[in-house]
Amino acid sequence: MITRLPLCPSLFIMLSLAACGSSQPDATTQATPMAYEEGVFEPLDSDRTVIIHCGNSMRPGAEALAARFQRETGIGVRFNFGGSSQLIAAIELGQQGDLYLPHDPYAAMLDSKELLDRYVVLGHIEPLLIVAPGNPLVITELKDLARPGLRVGLTDPRYATAGKLTVAAVESLGIADAFMANVAMEGRSHNDVALGVLQGHLDVGVVWNFIAHHYQDQLDTVPSGFDFAETRVTLCLLTHAENRREAEAFMTFADSDQARTLFAEHGYVKESRQP
Repeated sequence: MITRLPLCPSLFIMLSLAACGSSQPDATTQATPMAYEEGVFEPLDSDRTVIIHCGNSMRPGAEALAARFQRETGIGVRFNFGGSSQLIAAIELGQQGDLYLPHDPYAAMLDSKELLDRYVVLGHIEPLLIVAPGNPLVITELKDLARPGLRVGLTDPRYATAGKLTVAAVESLGIADAFMANVAMEGRSHNDVALGVLQGHLDVGVVWNFIAHHYQDQLDTVPSGFDFAETRVTLCLLTHAENRREAEAFMTFADSDQARTLFAEHGYVKESRQP
């Protein structure tokens, strides 16, 4: 039996409470690892280093950007990966670090704690649908996931932003009961949901766009057809950055078309909307 939480009237309140008021791990923590977590990125051995607290969902783009930054500047990059809510708590407690790379709404939360110097936007994440190759059940949009008998997977809405956004969306569409009756998995990570579809345990999964991109050769992607609130990927300079010069150099490097193109190449882009 799947445990579900009732919808909160305000989506921002839901996300804020999940980030700051829960002692539970984010849905991306202690989950099935993805291929990009197998040590492709190699920190440069350098006497100049920048430390980045990076949310798990930003890892593919972050590692690609860091590898290019190291090659072009000779400055080493050290990552501290984790759930974005856990990382912001560690930053607030004074954990060493220079930059923080989450998605919305965490930059605003950081600012409210007077820990944000400034930020740059690197890309966007939004929920997309993934299905078996050829889309055998002809799923065309989020509304279709209320169709009786479908096996649907999403990330656990108690901890995962995408799960919360999805539940809020189906509530606004008036299909929450039918949708939730079809939910066969509330995964610990987006990768767990994708594997569920890939292995035939699920008919459709709702995942972040970068996961859909990661599996584009194995699964088909279907736009949700829903106008989700914009969720940006933000690189934040911390007010207490110890390696200030190196952190400023990374911020300058990231605030470029080259960096945003790199994130787009890893799937961190908004889908075009139907008029």
